[in-house]
Amino acid sequence: MLRLSRLPLRIRERRHSQWLSLYELLPGGRTKERAMRGYAASDPDAAERLCEKVISIAKHNPSFDWDAVCEVHGAQAQQSPCWPEICDAVVAFQRGQGVNMNLVGPFRGSGYFRLLLPDRPATVEDVRRFALHTSESLKARLLDPAEPLIPMATHRQGFRQKREVVSLLRRAGFAAIAPVELSEELKTMVNCKKLALVAAGQSRRRIPSTEAIQEWLDLVIEEDPLWGWAFAMIATYGLRPHEVWHIDGLPDQHGLITVGVAARHIKVTKTGFRAAVPLPVEWVERYQLGGTNGEQRLTELRSRYKPKFVNEEGQPFDAERDQVKRCDNNERLGAVCCHKLRSSDARAEFELQHKLYAWVETAPAQGRQKPKKRRERCVPYDLRHAYAIRARETTSWSYADVAAVMGHSPEVHRRTYLSEISGEQTKAAVVRRLLGEDTAA
Repeated sequence: MLRLSRLPLRIRERRHSQWLSLYELLPGGRTKERAMRGYAASDPDAAERLCEKVISIAKHNPSFDWDAVCEVHGAQAQQSPCWPEICDAVVAFQRGQGVNMNLVGPFRGSGYFRLLLPDRPATVEDVRRFALHTSESLKARLLDPAEPLIPMATHRQGFRQKREVVSLLRRAGFAAIAPVELSEELKTMVNCKKLALVAAGQSRRRIPSTEAIQEWLDLVIEEDPLWGWAFAMIATYGLRPHEVWHIDGLPDQHGLITVGVAARHIKVTKTGFRAAVPLPVEWVERYQLGGTNGEQRLTELRSRYKPKFVNEEGQPFDAERDQVKRCDNNERLGAVCCHKLRSSDARAEFELQHKLYAWVETAPAQGRQKPKKRRERCVPYDLRHAYAIRARETTSWSYADVAAVMGHSPEVHRRTYLSEISGEQTKAAVVRRLLGEDTAA
């Protein structure tokens, strides 16, 4: 019926979810999906009722109103769900999506939402309080109402995760307590920080030069061969930090590696399987990324910090029993890399002694003609951004080529990874691409 009505919408039943799901077919093969509270999967008439409601709303509204569809019926509409019910539903929904389960931490075990009163209906204020304050102060307030709530710093990684938790609640069918307006408010708080940096002429990324990275890697290899190898892999191939654990094929005769597994039902990395190209290729031999040394380092890394593989049920993966395979602790593996390089959350003795720095240029102060530069410490993701800029500056690859080997879309590559490229780097890229390799050299 939806197809005959020429609507880019479909209904399906999700495993582990008590509600039917409505999803929209977007350009590029992407989908937008939400659980439809009030349309129970166990109700034989729910699919037909939901279909009629969708067609009715779509006919009278050019911009489809998802919230209007998600209205529940009868006495159920008057009764807001309590947190135990919401927690169970969110965990089941996320597990059914086949992605890692890091985001459901607040909804299971001793997570914050599990500690709220079980017989009290959930409210928007509960979610907003969670998003704006640190987890430690929230739990302390539950134990002692006199304890103060500490605001969450918007530039911290934890604030981004809290924004994603709000989005997860909405996608799981609880838009009433996690409205779009709340997500927009949280997004605006982050953008205020970014806009202030842009207005001050301050770079949001610390992009180290190729020479600085090489000098630093030489020192780290001497200090700690295992982590020197790991960071050399990230820098040479532009990997996300957690992807080092999921290297499936070490450098071949061309220096190429493979990341992840080439199977649709196995997704152990953020964007699935891909081949990655070394840049510069000389680093493969310089840091002995492949061969016997590479195999030993990869085995040692996996034995020290073990990836946790699960099936679609969230249970430990069994190769003889399960087909679906996911990695459940990628975020934790990436955090280990961050702690090694730079983190206020880690012990000082855990960090590497040798730090990686980059020069950040700010706008000139009032009455001054020259901009000011300051030296700042880098994080692992800065190595990935440096790879993107190095590819733009030193190769004739297209946006699509670089995006493919880095594992994201060309649009993300242009908007995010090339936002920090300098005028000289842009000029070098144009010369190499339009005037030929010889002229660039």
